[in-house]
Amino acid sequence: MQTYFEEKEIPLTNILSCATDGAPAMIGKYRGFIGLLKQEIPEVITVHCVIHRQHLVARNLNITLSNTLQIVITAINKIKANPLKDRLFRELCLKNDEDFERLLLHTEVRWLSRGNCLIRFFELFDTVLEFFQTKDSLMFNQLKNKKVEIAYLADLFSKFNELNLKLQGKNVNLITTKSVIRAFISKLTFYRQNLGRCEISHFALLNKLKEYINDANLHVFCEHLEMLKKKKKRRFNDIL
Repeated sequence: MQTYFEEKEIPLTNILSCATDGAPAMIGKYRGFIGLLKQEIPEVITVHCVIHRQHLVARNLNITLSNTLQIVITAINKIKANPLKDRLFRELCLKNDEDFERLLLHTEVRWLSRGNCLIRFFELFDTVLEFFQTKDSLMFNQLKNKKVEIAYLADLFSKFNELNLKLQGKNVNLITTKSVIRAFISKLTFYRQNLGRCEISHFALLNKLKEYINDANLHVFCEHLEMLKKKKKRRFNDIL
């Protein structure tokens, strides 16, 4: 970076602030990038990237939901990792007149992929079940018992995706970020209170399965939302 600034004859003091992820190589006090930058520009303002923080919060799942997500990822990999199975699944989607013919892979480094992957999986859920019914009875039974939890995760991560998009763009600054994050924390409280009363209209996919939801499901979801709220407050404490 310093070579670039020297080549373009840009004074380092023109750098007013710097956003990084939370990796030790970036934020290390002595050998990290921020530590070296502050040796040259002591007054520089540094901040942990808000979208990366949001990603770290969204990754927090309790054991039940973590197992559900892993089952979904395993099911997708079983289909997409094998060209023959992928082709047979596509043909089944065409036969069932589905809007989509393929599942989406979940990629950890692509922050919006989890929501997109879960939403597509839920939209093709019946076809996925039909596919595994004769080919993998264990996976068929696991998925069949997890439909409510998959719907909750798809709804929740679609909300996270909407939030991530609000944190991007040229006109986003720390002031607008504070407003967006504070509003979302309030929504998490609102969602938890409503789910506790079995009011699920704000979760579109979950609302379609209302007759299958039980008290155990609601307890898991409310517990998860409360954990997310606490994690979010801690991660964004400096901005809030």
